[in-house]
Amino acid sequence: MAVIQSFFAFRPGLWIKPVFGVLLMASILFLPYRLCAGGMEDDLDFSDLLEKDVPHRDAGVARAWPEYYRFEGELRPSLWYPLHTSHDIKSVNRLDLLLESHHWDVTLAARLRADYQSTKAEEDVRADIRELYLQKHLSVSNTASLSFAAGRKILYWGKGDEIRPVDRVSPEDMTHFLFYDKNDRKTGIPGLFLNAAFQGGIFVETFWSPLFVASEIPDPGSYFGPPRLENFSAAGGEIQMSDEDWTWQKDASLGIRLGFPLYGADASLYAWRGKDPMPQLKVSEVIRAVPSDDPPYYREIPPTAAALSWFHENAAIVGGDIEFAAGPYVFRGETAWQFEGNQALVQFEKDPDLLDRFPSGIQETQKVSLLLGVDRNNLFFRNLFANFQYVVVCIPDHEDYLEADPFAQGFSATLEYTAFDSRLRAFWRVFAWMESRDQQHQVMLSWRPARSAVLRLGAFFYEGGTDKDFFGQFRDRDFVYLQASVLF
Repeated sequence: MAVIQSFFAFRPGLWIKPVFGVLLMASILFLPYRLCAGGMEDDLDFSDLLEKDVPHRDAGVARAWPEYYRFEGELRPSLWYPLHTSHDIKSVNRLDLLLESHHWDVTLAARLRADYQSTKAEEDVRADIRELYLQKHLSVSNTASLSFAAGRKILYWGKGDEIRPVDRVSPEDMTHFLFYDKNDRKTGIPGLFLNAAFQGGIFVETFWSPLFVASEIPDPGSYFGPPRLENFSAAGGEIQMSDEDWTWQKDASLGIRLGFPLYGADASLYAWRGKDPMPQLKVSEVIRAVPSDDPPYYREIPPTAAALSWFHENAAIVGGDIEFAAGPYVFRGETAWQFEGNQALVQFEKDPDLLDRFPSGIQETQKVSLLLGVDRNNLFFRNLFANFQYVVVCIPDHEDYLEADPFAQGFSATLEYTAFDSRLRAFWRVFAWMESRDQQHQVMLSWRPARSAVLRLGAFFYEGGTDKDFFGQFRDRDFVYLQASVLF
């Protein structure tokens, strides 16, 4: 109720910018509407067009492909209106471009992205080559398909919806937290890639990457900057990025995926070793004394963290997944065991003496994740899609002085309804952790007035937990957004 009251308690002058934004987006949508007034295609899903891999083509023995070219893009301007913090309009704009060229048995693919946003302390413009690779399809006997690629490519591992324990290879852009879906947050890794599909439904996907690419995290002072770190900086602490010299041994990564049918189900096994794209936090400087006016001109204090550093640890993960259909339901399971590279913070804020034992404020542990999910189309009535996922994360070698819980349970639930030939879409999704009770809710209503245009109105709400919890740290970051999507 407090959220609803705050929404309608805006001062009149604050509506000028949102109204201007609506008019601007409406004008953007008007042109494609006129161009496409001759007809619409049913079930056109804009959110997936620029997030999936290049369409697969069989490379059968002695088969030649004709020339084929494709160029498409999506422009997504967005306006955010914070509900709790200062009511300044935030602008988040994204341009995605996809280029493909198929010439006989060779494919050249490029996926480009440009961002302009004002969610940071200063306005920012960024560009990223998400993918750029050359792929050769070979004709080899006794195989259904075989391809070799070199360049920068995105890997999509796991079968979960947004929560995928084994999907740790490709870096993600987390500067806007979970505003964009997981596949849309991904960017590629540079390397060599080999895909082979054999008779009987068996396939192998393997890669070697000589260079490390890190995930993007929110900058200090940005909209999703962690409040805990902001408070640490306000108290005089320093936040650093740990820069290490590049070496083949430290930065190269290698992974393999083996897929196979299993009693009518689709199953896969995974193994990956490399530097974790998602950064972790450690203590990089500890002080044990402060200046004093009296001899010996210093005073001893309990160990206190003076600087924290983001760093990327070498990690090793094995896992598997399975998916099968049973009537109108689709069931899936996924598990991952990280036996190297998971660094957990110790509770040095609660017990400063732990910094004497753990000068970096961290201890390496193992981590096991398990996900179980189910979804169904046409639940209760036509065009209602439902998805539910249950996730468990445990630390087998947990110690009482660690910040992380030894056993954490969470879930996600999604409801999506479409009507009028998919022109109208209503969407709700929740992520929640049971022990800390922190959660994120996303609601969204979209309308497709034309074949190549979508207008979305939605909101993100956060509640529960503390500043140390994944969603709880953003309890005062609720916002309403208006987004247009123009496909060309």
